[in-house]
Amino acid sequence: MTEATFTFRVDSALKAAFNAMAEEQDMSAAQILRRMMREAVENHDEAAAHGRWQLREIGDAMHEADRTHGHRLSNDAIEAEWDQRIEKTDQSDGA
Repeated sequence: MTEATFTFRVDSALKAAFNAMAEEQDMSAAQILRRMMREAVENHDEAAAHGRWQLREIGDAMHEADRTHGHRLSNDAIEAEWDQRIEKTDQSDGA
């Protein structure tokens, strides 16, 4: 593994608090930062993989719906149908 130096600026009070926390955990600040960086990368990779899986599942479901039902209704068509149903219900309740 090739190592590289990572340099950045941080508020001195934050650095002091972080170093104190690291010392309490019997770890160096560098060890904690490396662990945090690894976890951040792993979380990002897992989230990206989940997003790709979710998109595949949605695409598969849409394909299956098209294959089995032949078409999809537009949002406007669905709203119009429900408006009619509500109107019929309102009329039958008032009768």
